[in-house]
Amino acid sequence: MWFDTHCHLDFSEFISQQERYNKLFNQNNLARFFVPSVGPNNWKSVLGLASEHLRVGLGIHPCFLPSLIDQQTVDEDLECLRRLAFKHRESISAIGECGLDKRIDTPISIQSSVFSFQVDLAEQLQLPLVIHSVQQHHNIQESLKSRLRDNLGVVHAFSGNYQQAKAFVDLGLKIGVGGVITWPTAQKTREAIAKLPLDSIVLETDAPDMRISGRQREPNSPHLIPIIFNHLAALRSENPSILAEQIWKNSIHLFSD
Repeated sequence: MWFDTHCHLDFSEFISQQERYNKLFNQNNLARFFVPSVGPNNWKSVLGLASEHLRVGLGIHPCFLPSLIDQQTVDEDLECLRRLAFKHRESISAIGECGLDKRIDTPISIQSSVFSFQVDLAEQLQLPLVIHSVQQHHNIQESLKSRLRDNLGVVHAFSGNYQQAKAFVDLGLKIGVGGVITWPTAQKTREAIAKLPLDSIVLETDAPDMRISGRQREPNSPHLIPIIFNHLAALRSENPSILAEQIWKNSIHLFSD
């Protein structure tokens, strides 16, 4: 059985072809999913997906913050997030997707403020964080180094080197392994994932994004998790059955609430 620890099943690609994708998920032994939200516009739809086999999170993704944004709007959205997260505490399994992204126009000061709020919220609710980190690994680590606790969360779609990954693991975070490792050009990330402690790894697709090498013309989907696993198994020294069993345990532990 497989657990896709990061997929956007509320996006139109999946909603419009739900029956087709459900069949593919069943055929490929996809047993559980985690669906993060990206901002106020999809909090309601993501909450509507929550079930025993489909875990969900509430958060504000940095890429969904407008570049021109006033502090009052930010504060209102964050307060709405806080109220909604407390109200639906029994239905959510994480705070996120949240984090920092150097590529976007929104000032890092605003991104950092929004991220810090969500770190505090996750601590108050004792929920893991689902973290988006693009060219901001150091700042993410600085934000979290005083927040050490069991099951702090996961850095999803990791694409850095071993030193960066190990620093996250040392903070108590898991590393989300996805389609990046299927690309031969991603050598530094492949080398990092090969050396990480086994109990720090979970699998994800980030579907419909983060496409897989050789299948880049089609949307990514949770049913492709076995392909990612095969690439992972080729990088690791463990027996594939032991590897698969431990990754399942890691994933269940990550989203245990």
